[in-house]
Amino acid sequence: MERNIEEIEHMLMHALTEDSISERIEQAVSQLEVYDLMKELPYFDLSLEEFQAGIIALQSKDAE
Repeated sequence: MERNIEEIEHMLMHALTEDSISERIEQAVSQLEVYDLMKELPYFDLSLEEFQAGIIALQSKDAE
């Protein structure tokens, strides 16, 4: 199933603000570590490629 970037960003934002893992995310030292933490969430089913594309999209929005 191909997701659009808006769906990916929405899931990332939801996962990034998840109380159950937020403290561990802040301590993570790599994107892969953050991805592994997010995979613990029952609804988080992004592929690594989707996750990386979403991070890039969010970073470019922050830069605007």
